[in-house]
Amino acid sequence: MEEEVEPQYESIKITLLGSSGVGKTCIIRRYTENNYEEGSQSTSGASYSQKYLEINNRTVQIDLWDTAGQEKYRSLGRHFYKDAYIVVLVYDITNKESFIDLKDKWYNDLKNFGEKYTVLAVVGSKSDIFEKEEVPEEDAREFAKSVGAIFMLTSAKTGDNIEALFDKLVRQYLGPEFLRKVSQIRLDRGDVQKVTHKKASKYHKKKKKC
Repeated sequence: MEEEVEPQYESIKITLLGSSGVGKTCIIRRYTENNYEEGSQSTSGASYSQKYLEINNRTVQIDLWDTAGQEKYRSLGRHFYKDAYIVVLVYDITNKESFIDLKDKWYNDLKNFGEKYTVLAVVGSKSDIFEKEEVPEEDAREFAKSVGAIFMLTSAKTGDNIEALFDKLVRQYLGPEFLRKVSQIRLDRGDVQKVTHKKASKYHKKKKKC
């Protein structure tokens, strides 16, 4: 009797960047576990989560990297830029400083250390407390437009726009034009496409706090 060969799935790496406390971990938890935990600790260093996604009649493995936002960990994020062809820049709509840091620090780091081509998103978190807004939506939209990024307001607490965000990012990544760019980069570097042998029905995730 022949041994059953488990299917292989393309791995897509997504890195989230932004200052401490903006809600990167909570966004990932809502997306991967459909769960929200308020008042949890910030990430130290970096953490990893995983989700399988059925899209365009194919199964892909989403590898999500949550980088710590504290200044002492900022340099660590640079190690997670390689192969991150989808990057999410997150700011807190109730914290003006987090938006300034997004433009002056995190985006500049991405330009200096990230891949040549990326599907980029600028994401305002905590839209459920819009009444406390310190960052005008039009300012964030204008910045996103200037860097060629998707813009979206999200709430990990309510789940608003979380699924829509990652669906839009992955669909753009899987577009033939962008995949040609990624394939050429990998060919030039001699990289081999990453796959996993785990079945799509198994959602393996490393749990972490928000």
